[in-house]
Amino acid sequence: MNSPAFSGYACFSQKLKIARFTGTELNNLLVLESDSEQGYFFGGSLPEQMKMANDHHLYLVARKTIPCFQDRIIRQAHYIENEQKLNLHISPGQMTFENETHSCVRIRVNELGLLRDFIEDLEGLGIEFLCGRRYKHLKPFVSLIQFKKHIELEQLDEGVYRNINDKNAHFVEIPSDIDYSLFETLIEGIKNNCELNMFNTALVYFHLKDSTMDMVAIYSRECDEERLPTLAEFLEKEIKRLLK
Repeated sequence: MNSPAFSGYACFSQKLKIARFTGTELNNLLVLESDSEQGYFFGGSLPEQMKMANDHHLYLVARKTIPCFQDRIIRQAHYIENEQKLNLHISPGQMTFENETHSCVRIRVNELGLLRDFIEDLEGLGIEFLCGRRYKHLKPFVSLIQFKKHIELEQLDEGVYRNINDKNAHFVEIPSDIDYSLFETLIEGIKNNCELNMFNTALVYFHLKDSTMDMVAIYSRECDEERLPTLAEFLEKEIKRLLK
């Protein structure tokens, strides 16, 4: 394995369609789900075999949170992983729900049954999650979700990186922080004008020692890495033009 150019926690922002999860129950809590392939297949045509993929994500919505919520989630996740010898994918974050911003925990659907002790530990710390009974008839909605996730990146080219632990995930550096509406406009333009539009994206920032790196994350099984520097150049020019 190559040594990472960057390693640490990054903040991801994605706008996703969310619905109530009707699968395995977890401590009578409200469990929401998102489709991990949203935006990957242009026009929303999702192959049937992908609808039950194990890396689909679920969300637990906090009703009552505590100071340093995200750091406490990460700490508790490390504890239960070491205690039970598990490799879990737990990401703290926040999401819009019922026109308000709530703290949340992002998990994988195939790890749901492993988290009962974890949830009880969080409740013991004073974190309260929304109960599922109140939301039996919840309709699907769109939510802006932000979550913190550990990544290790190797550099492929100037401003272009690949996730060491996921060959399908690439990151392109952008010149500055941008709001999510501008990000959506940029990505929609790329998908409408590119023959290779089978990918999904997230807006990302990554803290370095003395600065913050802003990036666009690109997930695609069809990625042509040789074209990523061209994409990085296009994004830089477009962002600078739009921010004038």
